[in-house]
Amino acid sequence: MATHRASKVEKEQRIAQLVRLISCGAVTSDLVRYASTEWQVGRRQADDYIAEARKVIVADVNRERTEIVAEMLHTCQTIIKKGMQGGNYNAVLGAMNRIAALGGLDQK
Repeated sequence: MATHRASKVEKEQRIAQLVRLISCGAVTSDLVRYASTEWQVGRRQADDYIAEARKVIVADVNRERTEIVAEMLHTCQTIIKKGMQGGNYNAVLGAMNRIAALGGLDQK
């Protein structure tokens, strides 16, 4: 079976797809099977793609604490806004509690 070498863009798209699959709970065997079926690549190439995808995930998690907290605060603010608009006060209270915890305002 003759296959062509993936372009740089194709490789990035494949890695991004594996990141999404990992984020949805896929395990190595699922990822290898997906790569084999979708891209007709062997185990070794699939393992290389998986390793790259895991590097992307690690880099995403290894951000500065201030960046992560800011992103979480922003998400909580969005939840509060949408919750108030939709009358979902449990979500509003949950987001407010999370903001208090992130800001060290909660009492333990």
